[in-house]
Amino acid sequence: MTCVKTLAKHFLNHNKKGKYSACKNCRKCDFQIDTLLENIFNTTPDIITFMDTKFRYAMCSKEFLNLFGFESDNEIIGKTPFELLHYEQYTTVKTYLNLVIDERNPKTYIQKFYNPEGVEQIYESVSSPIINNDKVVGILTLSRNITETIYLRKSLEVSNAKLFALINNSPMLAYVIDKNGNFILGNARAKELFEKGTDITSTGEKIKFDIKSMHENILKENSEILKSGKEFNTERQIQAKNGEKYWYAINKSPLRNREGEYYAITTFARDIDTEKRIQEQRETYIATLSHDLKTPAIAQVRALELLLSGELGEFNNDQKEMLKLTLDSCNYMYDMVYTLLSTCKFESGEVTLNYSQFDITKLVLESIHEISKLAQDNSTLIKFEPNMQTCMINADRIEIKRVVINFLSNAINYAFPSTDINVSLSIKENNIILKVKNNSHYIEPEAMDRIFRKYVTHSEKFNKVGIGLGLYLSKKIIEAHNGTVIAQSSKDETNIFGFIIPAAPIIDLTSGKSKQKLQSP
Repeated sequence: MTCVKTLAKHFLNHNKKGKYSACKNCRKCDFQIDTLLENIFNTTPDIITFMDTKFRYAMCSKEFLNLFGFESDNEIIGKTPFELLHYEQYTTVKTYLNLVIDERNPKTYIQKFYNPEGVEQIYESVSSPIINNDKVVGILTLSRNITETIYLRKSLEVSNAKLFALINNSPMLAYVIDKNGNFILGNARAKELFEKGTDITSTGEKIKFDIKSMHENILKENSEILKSGKEFNTERQIQAKNGEKYWYAINKSPLRNREGEYYAITTFARDIDTEKRIQEQRETYIATLSHDLKTPAIAQVRALELLLSGELGEFNNDQKEMLKLTLDSCNYMYDMVYTLLSTCKFESGEVTLNYSQFDITKLVLESIHEISKLAQDNSTLIKFEPNMQTCMINADRIEIKRVVINFLSNAINYAFPSTDINVSLSIKENNIILKVKNNSHYIEPEAMDRIFRKYVTHSEKFNKVGIGLGLYLSKKIIEAHNGTVIAQSSKDETNIFGFIIPAAPIIDLTSGKSKQKLQSP
């Protein structure tokens, strides 16, 4: 049997003095080979073994001893893998060791060991031949414990399989493409679209698209997303080869590589054509119904106003009170119908804002005057505190007045009895700010998040009547003016609603220059 030092010397290619030169430049950084080997074998977390050509161990690291529960080298020297491993494991190892000797090349393979507690340990091993005078005299094997890596890999594979199954069976298109529009990864539905231009909707309808024109549009859109690095969400109609258009909800996000560069786009697309058609049918029905109700409502209001004017004869006080109550009811119905119609028009894009120059301070005063009767009936007092006497702006006067009246009426309806409603109007950084504050029940943050949605109202909680469109429509109007709504609620039971809109510059037609007419008190 070749001795340990002989195997080590041949492997480390030491000089004739039996020393290992760590530095070939100065020739002074020498270590005794025994010390070097002892340090390596005692401290390395990996397994290192030397064996002769008959597969008998001649030397090993401390980790190898610990794995099998040996105390010293003497207990293992002369033993073979056959004495330490199960038969199947030994057969695998022997096959690779024979290849190392026959082919004189390193071989990589997986070994399984069992520690003294019987726990399986998986090692990746590399066995290399030790050659002296053109003859293989031994084998060096380095083994690293990859048990945790293997288990993590298996766990990741299972997770990936579950994720892929989830995405592949989801009712949407899910795919990743690179910046050149090449398909990288996706579910079966997305692959079918990219390869054949075909999509099957959730209702089972088969649609054929012109994939070439789609590809051009996708590239153009993705280029902008990669430049901005921002997520993109939209709903759009895509035309099929038969001329029909189908609605899709699309979400796109850019992906970064390790260098921080955007290199691909992940896309999720869901067909919402059925939802859109149902929504359109519902809105058409509401618009038609509202339009049909509008004409008789106006007729009723005008008839009641004529009766109350006394032109057709006088009524006693009780009769007048009954007519006034009926008129109020008709006006409420008319306002509700008008709100429904306006909401449908805003959502369908049929509304065009008619900009004009007007004094918003005067508009707020008008609105307060028109709604003063409601304030009296609810035992509330409206106080207006403008920070300027006049404030001329460019906006749609009718729509802005609708918003102001809506915020005022909400403040009155929900205010505690015998409390004040404070209205403030100011300008900051060329923005008009209107706030309506009242004392009323605290609105939870979750409810506040929903309060501007369509058909959502907190009226029911406080025994009020509402259809949940007033605030929704108000938000639509303000956003159409490039503004934002204000909604704040404090636990001291004070609520503030209002809006911020740009004080658009007014064009002086005589000079062609823009100017802003603002007069402080």
